[in-house]
Amino acid sequence: MANWKKNRSVNNARRIRRRNRLTWAGEDSINLTPLLDVIFNLIFFFLLATTLKQAKAFLDVRLPYAQQAAHITAPKRTIIITVNRDDKIYLGAREVSFEELERELKKTSPTEVEGVILRGDAYAHNKAIVKVLDTCVRAGHFSVALEVKTTKQ
Repeated sequence: MANWKKNRSVNNARRIRRRNRLTWAGEDSINLTPLLDVIFNLIFFFLLATTLKQAKAFLDVRLPYAQQAAHITAPKRTIIITVNRDDKIYLGAREVSFEELERELKKTSPTEVEGVILRGDAYAHNKAIVKVLDTCVRAGHFSVALEVKTTKQ
């Protein structure tokens, strides 16, 4: 009788192991949730990183070439004015007219900013560039730098 109980307990243990093997056999697939989380975080990071660039990516401006251009770093608080090839004026990334540009420049005191950077397209008319420079001077901003590229491309 003891032998029968022993065989029965061995058979029960085998049945339990077999049952465990059967339940685990269906769950051998790879869990993709952490992988998808990482992929979505990378996509979000790259989208955010590319959209945080300033108006340089937004505006299609080809800067003129100058051999004797001085390399300076942009001051902390600057006003960036861009004139594209169609003579449209942008203050930062917003398109403005000459009157709006003068109003905005008069709102900011020259002591509040360290300078004005003028980015003029190489194919923009000289008249528009001079008019923007004149507007800066009338608003009291005398520290105006022209942005150019230093290498021919």
